[in-house]
Amino acid sequence: TETESSWNFTCQHGPEECVGNKVQACVLNQVPEPEEYVPMINCLMDSRGAENAAADCLADLDISTTTAEEVNECAQSDEGSTLLHELGVETKNLDPELYFVPWVLFNDAFDNVSWQAGLDDLRGVLCSNFLAGSSKC
Repeated sequence: TETESSWNFTCQHGPEECVGNKVQACVLNQVPEPEEYVPMINCLMDSRGAENAAADCLADLDISTTTAEEVNECAQSDEGSTLLHELGVETKNLDPELYFVPWVLFNDAFDNVSWQAGLDDLRGVLCSNFLAGSSKC
């Protein structure tokens, strides 16, 4: 819901999930390269608590494009709420409409065949269709 200067969120799994979602929104804003933000988001998703997750993941992944302080400051501010709201609007406007999680877009488009295959082997789908020759494959 919108407040005078920001947004308030209710998350399916409670307030801790909302904090984690804001941390992820801030990471996506502060870490520009997919080679860094994809493993960073994965690390955050695997973390138990949002409070130290940014610091731990940034250190574990040797990411230096932002700091844990910058991520956490963003997540605790109106900026983090605005970024999360923008991602929510983007999600709400997906075509076709999201009906399952995880919902994956490939090159900004939904591909049902790749999505279905990716539920079992996302790395395989990415490597065979989008990242041929990548050192990650």
